[in-house]
Amino acid sequence: MLIRLPAVALCVLLCLALSAQRNSVANDLVLLQDGSRIEVDLKKNTPMEMGRAISFRRLSDEKVEKLGPGAVREYLFAKSNRRFRAVDVEIPDPGQNGEVRMTRRFGEVLIDGTVQLIRVNLAGNEYNSKALGMESYLYLLRQGEIELPLELTSILIYERLHANPSRFRNKLKFFVRDCPAALYLARRADFNDGDIMRVLDTYSRCKNIDDLSMDRNRIGGIVSFDHFGRIGNLNIRDMNYDERQLSFSAGYQVEARFTNRLRRLGMIFSLDYVYHSFRWEETSNIGQSMLKGNFSIGYSPVLTEDFSVQVTGGLSNYNAFSSSFNSFFSNNYFLLSSGLRVRKGSYLFGLSYEHMPNQIKRQPGNILLVSAGYQIKF
Repeated sequence: MLIRLPAVALCVLLCLALSAQRNSVANDLVLLQDGSRIEVDLKKNTPMEMGRAISFRRLSDEKVEKLGPGAVREYLFAKSNRRFRAVDVEIPDPGQNGEVRMTRRFGEVLIDGTVQLIRVNLAGNEYNSKALGMESYLYLLRQGEIELPLELTSILIYERLHANPSRFRNKLKFFVRDCPAALYLARRADFNDGDIMRVLDTYSRCKNIDDLSMDRNRIGGIVSFDHFGRIGNLNIRDMNYDERQLSFSAGYQVEARFTNRLRRLGMIFSLDYVYHSFRWEETSNIGQSMLKGNFSIGYSPVLTEDFSVQVTGGLSNYNAFSSSFNSFFSNNYFLLSSGLRVRKGSYLFGLSYEHMPNQIKRQPGNILLVSAGYQIKF
């Protein structure tokens, strides 16, 4: 028994040490061009700003410093493990009437190793933003001495400029030409991280390239899911409901988004607990605790990596499990819904209006909802 106690104590100490190591968060890193390495606290800016310069604070100093790709070779966000590397890339110079010039920028390293894929974000005047379907970035595809820039060109169709993926697909097909499975995917690839990474992942398996480093979660599938926790407030706008109302809601929302050509479309499901109290026809004080479900279809006319505006339409259902109303129809009802959702980074803001034509008495027919949410990453 006495012999076992030290062993048990040692196991406990090892478990605690491993737990502490697992829970510790490494610091962000900056690797300078001279080879020196600094542990810092990096400031996250917009993709375009992070492509031109980085702002950071050294762990031993409160002063914020700013450096560009001329001084920094790489930088790494420790929490997300996103790595950015200084690269030389040909970009139209707006100050020189659009003349293409070699420019040094930071690009995000999507794939590293024998094959490299680096994404470089562009400003609005550095690509043909007037063409329908254009994207504000390009890729550098590297292997050994080979470097292929992958970018969208434009084509005039019925007097309207459209993005033309043919050139980038041709380069991608040339790169993976000796792997039939990757070649098949390259012919159909869209100009986004997931599709191009999927082609190169297939190519690496085909050619037995084992040293590639990538976040395969970014490849995804045809559908990706975003999860949000949210809170909200609802206001019944019917005449027989007093304006003095108290309500709050809390719940969960998931959005299924397509990752291919239909990426602007989404399907949204939410489930919320709702409490609502109000004065009914100036005679009765009513309180209701309800479960609310909603299913909507969304379309995003504005969609970038960090910001989106989405228009939604769908159907809501309210079911009261505690209510001052005795009528079944007053405690269980459906309403048509339409709304607007704005996402900025991990934050989500929503405004929606719910309506049911030919409503019955003691059943809301017009509800205004305001909500705010935060993305949950599993």
